Amino acid sequence: MNISDEDLIEEFKKRLEDKNRALSDLRAVTKNLETLNKKLQESEKLKTDFLSNIRNEINNPLTVMVALSEELSTMKSIEEKRFKGIAGMLHKEALKLDFQIKNILTAAELESGENYLHITKVNVHSLIEECLMTFAPMIEEKGLVVKKSGPSPLWINTDSEKMAIALSNLISNAIMFNKEGGKIDISVRECDETFFCSVKDEGIGIAKDDQNVIFDRFKQLDTGMRKKYMGHGLGLSVAMAAVNFMDGTITVDSKAEKGSTFTLTVPDRSEEETEGVSTEGTEFFFDEEQEF
Repeated sequence: MNISDEDLIEEFKKRLEDKNRALSDLRAVTKNLETLNKKLQESEKLKTDFLSNIRNEINNPLTVMVALSEELSTMKSIEEKRFKGIAGMLHKEALKLDFQIKNILTAAELESGENYLHITKVNVHSLIEECLMTFAPMIEEKGLVVKKSGPSPLWINTDSEKMAIALSNLISNAIMFNKEGGKIDISVRECDETFFCSVKDEGIGIAKDDQNVIFDRFKQLDTGMRKKYMGHGLGLSVAMAAVNFMDGTITVDSKAEKGSTFTLTVPDRSEEETEGVSTEGTEFFFDEEQEF
């Protein structure tokens, strides 16, 4: 068979193009693999940091509680002032531990995909008061002033447990990152069957570039050996996940060193059948024959 020079050149061109295309595809695959590997390494680091942080967040209060309870159990006599001091410290550490465990359990439940909404008639102001009582020792220790505003009474139909965990994390953040003697403003309102709650602090604020990552699981802006603030990077992600589960959202308005305002928005499910009523953070359930 006679092959012309032109045919031979065309065949070489075709094979060269195929080779270049294969090399280009290989480079693209390699780049994707490198990107994926980098993300996996970052994910592993985040999880490692999270496990280290959460271990401290649980071990620290638990260690204090064990030491204080041991001190009480071995004392033959104790002054009332000293007893109240130890009881107060035990209470404070128990509240910290309870909050961390609730966050971990909520995260696990939401991630399992087996969770569902328990709609109850919720007294918003009582729910906020219950959250504030949880953090009362921390608020007092930091000398913070809490101001609440909004129509009262205010009842909405929602999942009280998920609402409580979301509000608790927003309030916890406002306490943790606030300045000494600062203020926390909590305002609530309802408009067009939508509930709004804003939590404003006078703390360190969040730079614009960082506001996209603060709701990521395990993500913390304050990390490393010189870490100043407590926490494990789970709180805001749990709050957002709980609110999203209620078909709502959380937005943030903040500037570095100018404080932050987090606004929670969820629908008031007034058209849905409620399973009970929730006041002061406690749910009471009733069957179809009972009336509220």
